[in-house]
Amino acid sequence: MIYAAGRYWGTAAQLAAALGPDVTPAMIRRWRDRDGLTTIDGRSPLDQAATIEAAKRRSTRGRPRRLDPDLVSA
Repeated sequence: MIYAAGRYWGTAAQLAAALGPDVTPAMIRRWRDRDGLTTIDGRSPLDQAATIEAAKRRSTRGRPRRLDPDLVSA
């Protein structure tokens, strides 16, 4: 991951690794296509991805997601 413009930016694989074991690179790419995740030169901001992930985790749609206590306390 790189730090630029006050944010951490990473590839889909890097963001998936940072967001937890139940997040995949394919999910990150779908967020780009469906949810408007900003992507510049193949990298997206970690904070924006985390916000989308939190909204998805709280959603009642789709498969149940387990809650990672380390991410909640951060």
